[in-house]
Amino acid sequence: MLNKLYVHNYRCLQNFELDVSDINSALIIGRNGSGKSTILAAFEILQKIGRGISPVKELLARKDFAFLDDSKPMEFEINAMMDQKEYVYRLTIDFPANFYHPRAVKEALRVGGKEVFIREGGKTYLHGKTEFTLDWHHVGLPLISTHNELDPIAIFRLWLANILILAPIPGKIASTSKAESAFLERNGKNLVDWLRYHLTTMPALYALMQNQLKLWLPDVDSFRLEVTGREEREFLLRFQDQRQSLELDMVQLSDGEKIYILAAMLLAIINRKHPVLCLWDEPDHFIALPELSHFISACRREFEGSNGRAKLLVTSHNPRVMYEFSGHNSFVISRTSHLHPSRVETLQDKKFLSADAVQAYENGEFC
Repeated sequence: MLNKLYVHNYRCLQNFELDVSDINSALIIGRNGSGKSTILAAFEILQKIGRGISPVKELLARKDFAFLDDSKPMEFEINAMMDQKEYVYRLTIDFPANFYHPRAVKEALRVGGKEVFIREGGKTYLHGKTEFTLDWHHVGLPLISTHNELDPIAIFRLWLANILILAPIPGKIASTSKAESAFLERNGKNLVDWLRYHLTTMPALYALMQNQLKLWLPDVDSFRLEVTGREEREFLLRFQDQRQSLELDMVQLSDGEKIYILAAMLLAIINRKHPVLCLWDEPDHFIALPELSHFISACRREFEGSNGRAKLLVTSHNPRVMYEFSGHNSFVISRTSHLHPSRVETLQDKKFLSADAVQAYENGEFC
């Protein structure tokens, strides 16, 4: 599971390190423009690499170099533990003068202290022996062939690919599924495709998801994927009281109920499948205030109980969300101005004059 992310010269991130070792759930707070969304964007670049996107121009543009200065290289490093082995992946991108697109100049994956592959410019060395050439304008990790799913490169690519980056927009969620999808889109549009994939591959998730939904929606009786065409499925949620029942499709559900469905599957998955890294941008959106603390605490409880198999990072501006985290697992992102890089500190290291950290945040003490 994720230990650290290091990013240098990417947008507002310069010499930036987020260390979440030994933390199963964490909160990232900061004012607008401080760099919270940029952190998620950095993770999204690595996620895309895991999903097979290799052209550097499809991952980055000239404007992504810090403060529009492309004379210095951009660096990404991610460190994770899986099956008691440390995986460290590094990627360096530059944009030479008179070039039309950025290029990959250095790349490496180390597993358990041993170099699996090293790339210097166009030359790549696999296990320190096999040498081959890669196009400078392509990231190498997605292109290296593996013999089986137990190959460390395959394991790491799959982990990157399965990173969940969420900023769901309930109004965009489709009510039907035309195909299964192992990956959930950031805006949640293909939620029913994602549910269908996991419920098909792991039927035991039905009971786990239903039990979780009942905690948030006590009158839920059951749910199902109704066959509405040769390849089409419709998600239906059934509510029941002592006298009558009602079945609603995704369109008829409220925005908050759609978020509960997404979260119920997420929490079911981490109980049956690992590892799962989830980054959720403002999960408090669409959840009613009287229900928010219960929702956030339920999510945290499941991730904290995963024994390191799963990790949750959330961003939020909401004081009620802040109260659900403590000083050691809350990170404050700040910038003195748009002409300066972001910096990160744990909340417990911040000094403030207000009565508590939440009031200090509301009063603007965390610049």
